[in-house]
Amino acid sequence: MRWLLHGPMTSAVADALVRHGHTAQNMTELGLPPASDPAVVLKTADAAQLDILTTDASLSSAVFQMDLWMKRSMVYLQLEGGDVEQDDAVDRLFERYSRLTPGRLYTVTGSRVKVRQLPGKH
Repeated sequence: MRWLLHGPMTSAVADALVRHGHTAQNMTELGLPPASDPAVVLKTADAAQLDILTTDASLSSAVFQMDLWMKRSMVYLQLEGGDVEQDDAVDRLFERYSRLTPGRLYTVTGSRVKVRQLPGKH
């Protein structure tokens, strides 16, 4: 899978994705400022056919508020702080789900992974 990394995260997240056989791009590599409008981020990721990995709650909820059709998957790292490292959360995600399903939001917390259907025509 090809991932767009959105929000503040360590470089270890991209390393963890590569370790699991994926590629990662950040916002600046797509020509977007880090604090871009959620609608712009979602539309850019869709046009580039990128799945989204974010630490920003507003982006993960924007899909539902704007009722966009997400053809790719989204992962939201909802971590409270230093207890769980972001790269460990990525490892737990792929240990639990070796293949992510398009049209799903995967929320990774400190203790579990939750899956939710994204809006759209599936």
